Amino acid sequence: MNGDAPEFIEATRLTLKFFPEALDYISIETGLDWEAFLSAMMQADYGADFSCDPYRRDTDPDLGLARLGAIDGTDREVYERLLKHSGLTTAGRAVVVPDAIGRDCSSSDECLPLVCHSARVPERLAEVPCFGGGRNTMIVFENGTALLIDHNDHVHWAKSRRRNDG
Repeated sequence: MNGDAPEFIEATRLTLKFFPEALDYISIETGLDWEAFLSAMMQADYGADFSCDPYRRDTDPDLGLARLGAIDGTDREVYERLLKHSGLTTAGRAVVVPDAIGRDCSSSDECLPLVCHSARVPERLAEVPCFGGGRNTMIVFENGTALLIDHNDHVHWAKSRRRNDG
């Protein structure tokens, strides 16, 4: 699925609105790119845990997620574990990009971005696999918080500093 599909355009538009730091890194024209979004996250109140990567270096952040179950279990279980581990509070709508492939701003056909209320994210995750399997999953919330789980099972989270209500 290429990045100029309506689902990607809307997901990009909302991501830019919900997480203003992304304005410096992505646009409607360039589309969603998980690496660019990670750069935006690093400009916000950012945290990371690389403990789920079996090849992580000693200098990589290890905040114990691997000992808590890593990204094993149903997508609902993983999502709830990630929220608890990161300490993020979610509110409003959410943009979920289950498989943000990267530089070509695309995704596999079965993994279109979706928008829903943040309270419905766990049930929507059951519709399409999001975590593990080499995927780069982005979840951006209307309150200016974001989660990114990359293809190396590195978990990144951030809270926007530019968002007035975030």
